Amino acid sequence: MAELELPPGWVDIRLADVLRSPLASGRSKASGANGRWTVLRPTALSLAGVDCRDVDESVGGAGRRDPVLARAGNFLICRSAGTLDRLGRGALVGDGFAPVALPSSMMRVQVRPEILHPEYLGHLWRSSLVRDQLEAAAVGGRMRSLAIRALKEVRLPLPPLAEQHRILDILRERLRRLDRGGEALSRAAAGVTLLQNAAHGALAPSCDAPFQSLPPGWSWGQLGDVIKRIEAGRSLKYDRRPASSDEWGVVKTSAMTRGVFHETENKAVRAGARIDEGHEIKVGDILLCRANTPDHIGAAVQVAACRPRLLLSDKSLRLVPEQDIDGRWLAQLLATSYVRTQISQRSRGALASMQNISQAGLRNIPIPIPPPDEQKRLGQRATAWTLGGQRLHPQVQQAQEMSEQLRQALTDAACTGRLVGPAGVGTPQRESALPVRPDPSPWTDESIGRWGHRPDLWPTADRDTKTTIAAVQLELEL
Repeated sequence: MAELELPPGWVDIRLADVLRSPLASGRSKASGANGRWTVLRPTALSLAGVDCRDVDESVGGAGRRDPVLARAGNFLICRSAGTLDRLGRGALVGDGFAPVALPSSMMRVQVRPEILHPEYLGHLWRSSLVRDQLEAAAVGGRMRSLAIRALKEVRLPLPPLAEQHRILDILRERLRRLDRGGEALSRAAAGVTLLQNAAHGALAPSCDAPFQSLPPGWSWGQLGDVIKRIEAGRSLKYDRRPASSDEWGVVKTSAMTRGVFHETENKAVRAGARIDEGHEIKVGDILLCRANTPDHIGAAVQVAACRPRLLLSDKSLRLVPEQDIDGRWLAQLLATSYVRTQISQRSRGALASMQNISQAGLRNIPIPIPPPDEQKRLGQRATAWTLGGQRLHPQVQQAQEMSEQLRQALTDAACTGRLVGPAGVGTPQRESALPVRPDPSPWTDESIGRWGHRPDLWPTADRDTKTTIAAVQLELEL
């Protein structure tokens, strides 16, 4: 844990020192209320604020305790949750919302506005300094929780109110830029999906209902008409670890469910197992997942690269196309929403979470079949678009992750006095409501006694320098 010295005039205080009223925990819905109230769900708290539409109905009851209400300007904290990332999440209730009741998993925080700006508290609460304290204070097993006493003891590096306003001015502008960049990245991610959907849509035109009219030269047939044979793997005893390079491995269903064949998704076959080398996966094979959850059953891939000694499993099928059928066209056709829907409708299983498609059911699926030349053209185009989308997707995802890293870096810098705006931006326009002395520190001895301590050294998490550099680079690009 490295240490950071706070700027002159900042103080290290506790949340308890800036409260206008005691922390108030919400009520469980079983407690009822005098009348009927809507109760916030834990999912209502996010980086964007509090979504007061994300509510449940509360059952009213005469003689019960009144609910704890959240109003505009209140800060809310999730004090119990099943996941650590949601535990301790905080958000500010914006203007224009009617009062809403809090569940027992939430806490209402009301701070003294002459000391701490509620919006600034929101940024403080998302900083790494506070987040580390919340995770350290979490107790419980499956359902983690934060005690009220622990929340009151959370330490905050607090500047004077005028400095808070200056920092907020800078943060608003920079976060607006990040938001604009985030919206562009979201559009890019949607564009990648549209690109892949367009590639698949060209393979099965007008397939909302089988046997409707097709382009000239096309004809309706069945999947079995274009498949020479279907080969199935078999069950083998295996270890849960991946196979080493000199071992036989059996492919897992996850190797086929993400649009690209992933050879690393395999399990090592135990020594002594009888191996059928005819089940070894080769480059160019068209594989289909015959048993999986409803969302992934029928997932198909064409193998572009594969390590030696990797076998089909009992949940995978290899589809060998007829001689005059283009393999790329067939592989891409299997990935269309039309064929996936047909597979889903024909799948069966004792468990809703694990469905199975039989070889006969697969062969009987009606499909539109283009002429051989058109198969080749469509197969090439759809494969190129799909591969392009697969290359773009991780790039967009990486940019989105860098955007979030930059957001966190900005928040951490703002909350430790390291955020500097360009000339003329963020100049303080308001005077602090606190008594100011002639010396560099605007905190009086009396106020320090009430609210906390003089600034000393503040612990901060040791963050990866490369992450910060990448975040700054992204800001420049945006």
